[in-house]
Amino acid sequence: MNLFDLHCDTAGECFNRKMSLYNGNLHYNLCKGNILDKECRLFAIWIPDELRGNDAVEYFENVLLNFKNEISLYDSKIKLCQDFLDLKEAENSGKCAAILTCEGASPFAYDGGIERAKELGVKLITLTWNSENEIGYGCQSGCDSGLKPLGKRLLRDMERLNIVADVSHLNTAGFYDAVSSGARVIASHSNSKSVLEKTRADSEDKFFSCRRSLDDEQIKLLVESGSLIGINFCKSFLGDEGDDGFEAVYRHMSHILELGGENVLSIGSDFDGCEINPELSGVDKIPALEAFLLEKGIGKELAEKIFYKNAYNFFKNVLQN
Repeated sequence: MNLFDLHCDTAGECFNRKMSLYNGNLHYNLCKGNILDKECRLFAIWIPDELRGNDAVEYFENVLLNFKNEISLYDSKIKLCQDFLDLKEAENSGKCAAILTCEGASPFAYDGGIERAKELGVKLITLTWNSENEIGYGCQSGCDSGLKPLGKRLLRDMERLNIVADVSHLNTAGFYDAVSSGARVIASHSNSKSVLEKTRADSEDKFFSCRRSLDDEQIKLLVESGSLIGINFCKSFLGDEGDDGFEAVYRHMSHILELGGENVLSIGSDFDGCEINPELSGVDKIPALEAFLLEKGIGKELAEKIFYKNAYNFFKNVLQN
């Protein structure tokens, strides 16, 4: 089968835990990825909320250097893609097509920062993580304000330089600012708030999980704009303990499909960035998930869209530009 995964934190885990990209004990490694026929993967470099300014810049570039070194060691298995020709070369040679992203805009939140992101090959930036940063407010910030002036300017620069904006982790007001800005926007690893509200027991964690997820109006706006929504495998974003595996993924997918999401629904696993049910906890589990969804009545053509084609077609256009 084929897979286009919109979000994993593997690059940072390889750096921080001194793990090999080839066979490290992680949700994702190149050996596990061999199970796939075609693979495209967005590798995020996550920026912790406490890192700002030069500290964020230094951390991002150190993780990126380590990631590039790992790619060079295993260049017969993986290719870092800067444009569509790179993507086609990776596809034709059976390599994992790696696309670089950043989770949290702090390394580029300065005059000329987006030009630096472009120079480094960043194709997508998740605007915030959970708390406040220089450009806006995350879902855990406790703030109802939208994007800061720097955030709105950064979005304009991202659109000019063809870097996608990711609204996963943003607070609600920031989401609407981003979607209404005219910039190209996706939710790389976010689930359905209404499904969570129905299926999770009341708890403090439930309310965080719901704030981190998309309500129906947000989903409809992303559908209308031809965006992408990547289903996140994080246990607490899927359902209650023990009800956070294949069946929970199906519930979230079904709801987004009911809202018209056939052409935007994708996978945003969050591998190596969260706790995941054993049914889902590795790229080698993806074929079993596909088989489960087929048994539930999601047809083969729709499954191919969800697992590969929707995201591939979106980023084909990004990389061609």
